[in-house]
Amino acid sequence: MIVVNTDNKPVFEEGDNVRQKRAKIGEVLFNDKAPLVSVIVLGWNRSDKTRICVESVLKFTEGIDYELVLLDNGSTDDTLDYFQSVDHPKKTIIRITKNVGAFFGMDTGMLHSSGKYLAELANDTYVTKNWLKNMLRCAESDPCIGMISPRSSNVSNLQNANISFLGLEEMRQKTAEYNVSDPRKWHERLRLITIATLFRRECLSIIGRFDYGFVHDFGDDDITFRVRRAGYKAILCGDVFVHHDHPMEERNEAKFTEDLKKGKLDFREKYHGVDAWDDVNNFEPGIMALVNPEEKRGLPSILGIDVRCGTPILELKNRLRLADVFNAHLAAFTTEAKYYPDLLTICDEGRVFVDRPEYLKLRFQAPEFDYVVLGKPINTYRQSATLISDIKSLLKPDGKLLVTMEGNGADVIHGLASPSGIDLKSVITLP
Repeated sequence: MIVVNTDNKPVFEEGDNVRQKRAKIGEVLFNDKAPLVSVIVLGWNRSDKTRICVESVLKFTEGIDYELVLLDNGSTDDTLDYFQSVDHPKKTIIRITKNVGAFFGMDTGMLHSSGKYLAELANDTYVTKNWLKNMLRCAESDPCIGMISPRSSNVSNLQNANISFLGLEEMRQKTAEYNVSDPRKWHERLRLITIATLFRRECLSIIGRFDYGFVHDFGDDDITFRVRRAGYKAILCGDVFVHHDHPMEERNEAKFTEDLKKGKLDFREKYHGVDAWDDVNNFEPGIMALVNPEEKRGLPSILGIDVRCGTPILELKNRLRLADVFNAHLAAFTTEAKYYPDLLTICDEGRVFVDRPEYLKLRFQAPEFDYVVLGKPINTYRQSATLISDIKSLLKPDGKLLVTMEGNGADVIHGLASPSGIDLKSVITLP
């Protein structure tokens, strides 16, 4: 028999919504004497990089109550000896005897951590001045935020930063100037690569561990999807840069390509046909470059039509943040039901619809949108002219329609617009 003594635990107070209830219960269940953050360093051999990683944590994690969890994931070099030599008042060492996977190691570290937030670091990640302070400020700004990743080097998913350097000292000098807290750079994302990622504990408690099934990459894609679908936001913290010392040329390209292929198939199987790349990486940089964020439309309203999981409208919202417009409202209309669950995670409540294009006008009040983003080329729709006319009716007088099209854009738009009496000034096109 196992007895768990909860006699001294207070009775929790309910919150107004499910996230608040989780947080209130978490305050009761978790150790009230626990540190604010658990910084978990996962080391597997490469002790030279592990030393730089840990020393960067000790040097640049200032003014924060944190425990240091050092996890040796079956190393065969002197990693364990180094961990034992590290001087930190709140240090835990975990020794896994055999490496059975990075996610198993990270899960083990999380299970033995007690902080309100958990920051996970691979041993080739070198943190920088204000790294944790800035991410905590972001996390504390909104209880809906479940995970945060910084910008980095040697990373995909447009999470890199325009910082070049020769050597660690130059990197640290430049990032000391770069890592200045700026809420305009806190950008919501559909997926994040988990480099130096900060998690809210109750969020991880709800969604569960890393999925062991993703042994061929895409584990971080999966956990981001689960974070959002549990009611939390995933944020790219653009006011923090950390160095990921993992140059692309070090990898085995053939194996890497094969693993990605397997991982993509695993992801599509789990998420019923949603592709982690094709359906999420449609950032539409050409269209976004045409938006002037300085227009400052107060509380802008944005509609995405067939934008797949919703990246284009999120990117538009993020672009407006750069001009101090923080309260853009998102709505979506899709003709493919598989995108519905993820559109719900980023749009306002009750503002996502799945239907045929001809029913677009019935779902929204006219005119109500400052921006409409059309995810598919306009001339791929059977009734293109009718669709443009319907969209036009939903736009405010100074609203913008952002579209792409196949073929000669000018010819197409004139051919579609003229019969419908569309004001071409309201339409922004890319060939």
